[in-house]
Amino acid sequence: MNIQSIISIAALAATLVSCSGNAPAPSSQTPDQPVAQPAQSVATEGNEITYNVYIKPQYMNDPDAAELYANFDRAAFVDSLFSAVYTKGVKVTDMDGNPMTIDDIKIREVEDPNFSRDKVAGIRFREVWSYNPSTNTMTKKVKSMLVGYEVVEDSTIVALRPNFEFHFD
Repeated sequence: MNIQSIISIAALAATLVSCSGNAPAPSSQTPDQPVAQPAQSVATEGNEITYNVYIKPQYMNDPDAAELYANFDRAAFVDSLFSAVYTKGVKVTDMDGNPMTIDDIKIREVEDPNFSRDKVAGIRFREVWSYNPSTNTMTKKVKSMLVGYEVVEDSTIVALRPNFEFHFD
């Protein structure tokens, strides 16, 4: 399942959750009375959500992994994140919220064997979702992305070890 499919499913889920599921009460109107107009739907704004996404197969022998990750170039995605730090000055903090410099990131890449780009297996997104029912559109703004490195046992990623967070707000 690619990112676009995940976003589509999330939008559908948000739409379904916003519906009450209750059937309208029977009308007591007579034919000559005007029909009441339904209440206007209100756009939702600023709903912050945090969720994890594996960007690498969790199970090393997963037969569905080829299909699930077929349209996602994980290595290019991870490289683009590091490039954003090194060349565009994207703000990065450690797990305590302390700012990290480009040199901090470079030192980790060189000195820490667990900090390999090949071991980036997941992202924790912090986003703001908004839905506008009058236009039937949903928007998402990524506020931050926490990089998770794989913790592997018996050929299975059993956990994501958080390392640093990219901030976009």
